[in-house]
Amino acid sequence: MSVAQPAVTAVVRDAAPLRGYLFGLVGVAIWAGWAVLTRMDMRGHMAVTDLVALRFATAGLVLLPVLVKKGLPFRQLGVFGILGLAGGAGAPYVLLGAGGHAYAPVSHSGVLICCGVPLATAVLARFTLGERFTARRLVGYGLILTAAVVLLVESGLAAPTGDNVLIGDAMFVVSALFWATYTVLARRFGLDPLHTTAIVAVVSATLYLPIYLLVLTPHVDTLSWGQIATQAGFQGIVTSIVSLLCFSTAISYLGASRTAALSALVPATSVLLAMPVLGEWPGLWESAGLVLGTIGVALASGAIGGGAKR
Repeated sequence: MSVAQPAVTAVVRDAAPLRGYLFGLVGVAIWAGWAVLTRMDMRGHMAVTDLVALRFATAGLVLLPVLVKKGLPFRQLGVFGILGLAGGAGAPYVLLGAGGHAYAPVSHSGVLICCGVPLATAVLARFTLGERFTARRLVGYGLILTAAVVLLVESGLAAPTGDNVLIGDAMFVVSALFWATYTVLARRFGLDPLHTTAIVAVVSATLYLPIYLLVLTPHVDTLSWGQIATQAGFQGIVTSIVSLLCFSTAISYLGASRTAALSALVPATSVLLAMPVLGEWPGLWESAGLVLGTIGVALASGAIGGGAKR
């Protein structure tokens, strides 16, 4: 038995990276699927206010036991820290990120959100945490900025013709800033991912749902049970909880850098899904922005030139 043990151990260790990449790729698929499904919803008859209500009513209910067990860390975060986390990844972020899909295609959200978040996070981390960057990362951030400018210029040129894509782009940019704020706060406070997600979900549900019911105009009663189940399941559980667990598990196998490098696949994956599902084929400018943004994220994360170490 003692002779065979090293071989078994070696097999387990060899399987660990594969498991990590599998979990990471599932997370990538969920993020890409979120953009496509949300764009489909926004092009249909669902209001973004209803989508947000279903998402956080479900996630808040599922994660309430986690928050009850671990509590709201007022001493560590303070009221503004808790509100910052809930706002950065909660209802305001989803209202902007999902709502932007009513005006702009998936290719734009792929660049401005998926690629924009690392850039916005880097800027905030530089000024709030004093983080410094290598030349390779700076080149990556420069490519992401160039990609964003390319798309915004394209949208601006289309605006005089009555195209509202620029409105969606603006919403994507602000949503990326919200998520970057959440990322920096989460890094600063150092809470475990499930606890942080529970704070975001429960606080968002607590603050948003009363406004939704009393001030906004709910249209949930006009949706079919199938639509409600789809939104509650995918938005509230798969996107909000399962994707977190997938990436957290991937980090445990691969390390943070190699897992972050997988995020470079999200923009291209979302566009590939949008082609057959939504019939959205990127034009020349959108393709250029997508390529530049993807390379930029790969450089900034260490997937290219940095070894993507643990």
